[in-house]
This record gives sequence, structure tokens and C-alpha cells, in this order.
Amino acid sequence: MKRQKILATAPGLDIQLTWYQPGQSMADHVHADHQVSWLISGDMRETSAGREHDLLRVSRGVKPAGCRHANLYGPDGALVLALNLQPGSPFCADLPGLDDWVWAASGEDMPGEIIRIALALSDGRLSAGLALPDLAARITAPPRTTPCRSAQAPDPWLARVREQLRDAADDPDLAQLAENAGVHRVHLSRSFARHYGMPPSLYRLHCKLGRGISGLMQGDSPVQAAQAGGFADQPHFTRAARRQTGLTPHRIRTLMAA
Repeated sequence: MKRQKILATAPGLDIQLTWYQPGQSMADHVHADHQVSWLISGDMRETSAGREHDLLRVSRGVKPAGCRHANLYGPDGALVLALNLQPGSPFCADLPGLDDWVWAASGEDMPGEIIRIALALSDGRLSAGLALPDLAARITAPPRTTPCRSAQAPDPWLARVREQLRDAADDPDLAQLAENAGVHRVHLSRSFARHYGMPPSLYRLHCKLGRGISGLMQGDSPVQAAQAGGFADQPHFTRAARRQTGLTPHRIRTLMAA
């Protein structure tokens, strides 16, 4: 089952953080509110009206109210930040993309900023007068034009490289992966970034964080989750988690368990 935590609420807005279990799926459904979402860790596929997005990195999506869509979550589940905006609320006034369903690459630190502001608003460390304009600025910021990944199917050798980067217990050597694929390592790196929207090293880090957070959600301690994710030690895991969520692994674990 998914785990969900309401981080903050305000007139016309609620902010929630949800972890979806590995392999979980959601059949076609709609939301009564507009939704701005960030995939923080793990991966997922979202489909709508015959189109699909395979999300393999930190990505920002906009769905207008009533948009019918379905989801499938990857082998490490997915941690998703969602901001639900009531139609007609002030937050919608400058929001681009409300006439269509769209996903695009996002800065890795954006979800963490929103989470920190939402928690500070919820526990009274920030007033609504300070927090809400900052949230509005982040909600309405135009997404990058970079797609989450190419719409074209990857070459078989490139798909195998992605699988090896995702599944290897230890960090693979890129030169060795290139040799196994029969290509130059620079060609591999450029082809990977062109198709998947990020270099192999950052994709590998995203996969490690996804495994680590999945471990936390399934009862691992931060030390155990760091090991499961393939990090050298817990401090490396903590730095990666704080960059993308604004929270330490311990805080993620306790927050989502509440």
C-alpha cells in the first residue's frame, strides 16, 4: 500500500508527499483539483489519452482537473510530491500548462525547497504571509523545456546499459560498459544523456537514492537503507536525500511513518 503524508494546507491548496510501493499501479482516474507533481525518487510511467511519459529522473508534471490518467510505479517504487490546487484559487492564476497534461525535467533541489517551506508553514515556523508567496513562485515557475526522455525507443545496447546502471550492486565502470556495448565511452555518455535526459552518473545516483528511500519505507534503518542503495556510507546517502527532498533519511522515515 502507498504511504501518504499531508505536509501543509492553505485556502485552495494542499501539499502531500506519497510513496508508492514497487510495482504498484493505479488504473485510469481523475482528480477534482489541478495538480502539480514532482517525481523525487524511483521511476514511474504515466499515461493519458494514448500518450505516455516514462519518468526516470526528478521531473515536474502538471495535470488539469479532470485529466484522466493511469500510473505504473517502478521496481523501487516512487516518492512523489503533489500540490493540489482548487480550480479558481489564486495559485492557478499564473500557472502555465493548465490546458494540457505535461511532464518535463526539473531541478533536483526544487521538491526539497517546497517540502521545507510546507513543513515550516505547517508547524508555525513560517507565517502564511511569508510561505504562500514563495510556494506560489515555485508552483508557477515555468518547467524546463527538456523532456524527461526521448520519445524514441533506445537502441538495444543503450537499453542494456541503463539496466546495468540501475541494477548493479556496485557502481559500474563506464569504460567497461562501453567496451561491452562495443562503443566509445564518450559516445555512450552522450547517447545516454541525449535519450534519457541526464548523464549516466546522475541516473545511477537517482537509482541509488530510489533504492535507499524504498528501503526506508519498508522498515530499514538509515544505515541499512544506505547499504541497500549502494552508497559508500550513510553520510553519502544523507547528502543525496537532503538535496532532493530537503530532509535527512531519518526525517523521511519518521515523517512518512506518522
